[in-house]
Amino acid sequence: MNKPKPWAVFSLIFFAVSAVHAGTDFDQRLAEARSQYFANLQGNHDADDKARTSFAALERDYPDQPVVEAYSGSLELLQAARTWAIWDKRRLANGGLEKMDQAVNRAPADLEARFIRAASCWHLPFFYKRKEQAANDFTVIAPQAEAAAAKGTLPAQLAAAALDYYGQVLTDRSDSNGAKQAFEAAVRVDSSSPAGRDAQKRLRTE
Repeated sequence: MNKPKPWAVFSLIFFAVSAVHAGTDFDQRLAEARSQYFANLQGNHDADDKARTSFAALERDYPDQPVVEAYSGSLELLQAARTWAIWDKRRLANGGLEKMDQAVNRAPADLEARFIRAASCWHLPFFYKRKEQAANDFTVIAPQAEAAAAKGTLPAQLAAAALDYYGQVLTDRSDSNGAKQAFEAAVRVDSSSPAGRDAQKRLRTE
């Protein structure tokens, strides 16, 4: 099995996402764990251990939160990408994918959980056969992303990233007008985020 590059789990999102809500214990702990997760994607190995510990504690204390299950599954997939142990790679990858699938199946309307699955699977090698599923997830998220960011139910950076990915999906489908609208929406949602800046570059090259 080929070894996916650890940084390829996300091609755009190298940032720590702020809390969607700051009121409850769960919201505060999720915000901290989320920040550790994205720091981990940037290559901060201290954040790797912290993120795993934080999400394991959240899974224990809040077992009915699909978004926690989605992040935990993504962390397993990332661990599979990083390990050199072939015997562990398949187990971790399959376990992570199963967790993310369970999260989305339990709460199909949870946009953050669906985004984490889509973005985690978008760059997987072809033999995982997850590209179309990821594209479909972005297709579900994109029409709701701008409103969800405005309401605060989806972090703006993630909403912009979902729209930027969706624009790429539409580009692959030769829908240039639809792609343009998606990239423009990504810029509107968060022009300063990595995804917003990427969308601006794509608009300039059209």
